[in-house]
Amino acid sequence: MFNLIKTLCELPGPGGDEKPVQDYLSESWHGRVESLSLTKVGNLIARVGGRGPRLLLAAHADELGYIVRHVDDKGFVWISTGQQDIAQKPPMRASMLLPLGFPALILTATGPVEGIFATLTGHVLSEEQRAKGQLDWSDVWVDIGASSKAEALARGVQVGDRIIWNPPTRRIGDIAYGKAMDDRMLLAIMDRLLDVIDRGKLAYELRYASTIQEEIGLVGAYSVTDDVKPDLAIALDVGIVGDAPGVDPRHADARLGGGPMLVHKDTISYNRALTLALGRAAQKAGIPIQQAIFARYGSDSGAFIRNGVPAALIAVPTRYTHSPFEMIHLGDVDLMIKWLKAFLETPAEP
Repeated sequence: MFNLIKTLCELPGPGGDEKPVQDYLSESWHGRVESLSLTKVGNLIARVGGRGPRLLLAAHADELGYIVRHVDDKGFVWISTGQQDIAQKPPMRASMLLPLGFPALILTATGPVEGIFATLTGHVLSEEQRAKGQLDWSDVWVDIGASSKAEALARGVQVGDRIIWNPPTRRIGDIAYGKAMDDRMLLAIMDRLLDVIDRGKLAYELRYASTIQEEIGLVGAYSVTDDVKPDLAIALDVGIVGDAPGVDPRHADARLGGGPMLVHKDTISYNRALTLALGRAAQKAGIPIQQAIFARYGSDSGAFIRNGVPAALIAVPTRYTHSPFEMIHLGDVDLMIKWLKAFLETPAEP
């Protein structure tokens, strides 16, 4: 399972440029599902099989990213956020600055260009720069080792190219960490679920969706329900935990290794009946789960509900979300697969 997670997480796929992820899943799911289609905006949809209420299981293909806004005369690449608010200043602990010192990958039209997220350090800092309490986009760039703008342009770099942080996915025992666990790890779960479910026991007509641009505002999720027309939907995502230093357990008390998470509310309230049914399936199967509500969080199921589809959210506990070092416990991944199998093979209650 780790190797599958590693493969998916290391694919490049920022919002608006998810094609490598969708191509991989199309190849992996081909022959393992009844049908596959790619919508006009890039959502990947699969009909898995089964009979009963039409249930959509969804995770998103995109990862956090940046965008080239300028290439200067010395060949340095100046960046902006690839998410919603391009005017937002990057506070020190926000995802905008966490990649400093990490490998960067610029996704140009002619191929990827490697670099590093950089800022001024050490001896060259002026007193004014040392005293600056908050960095902004004039303090952060990508260094590709070019000596001029002409050299950077010759490598294919241009305004509008997407950029990702690009560390490898690593493992320490049952712990795995790296970029894009949000949400590739959940797509890996969906992939593996195809191997373990009994199609003859499915209590639902199961559909899959790998959605685009979730991190930019649930963009793909808003249209995918029109294409699938589900009766119910479940989004799979990363879950917020409180098992790192400095977290008040009153705000988040879930932990890595404690089992997957049943999320009742974040910026919206999830469908109560479906949420409780998921909880009963876990209890009946003897699968430990963690109950949760999230602050400053949203998922594709928010778009599903706004489009009139009863929807729920379940999650795998994840430390250091929206960072290049998102961390999970592989035992929680295994339990999530078992939980989904148990739920999908349990007849829906009237």
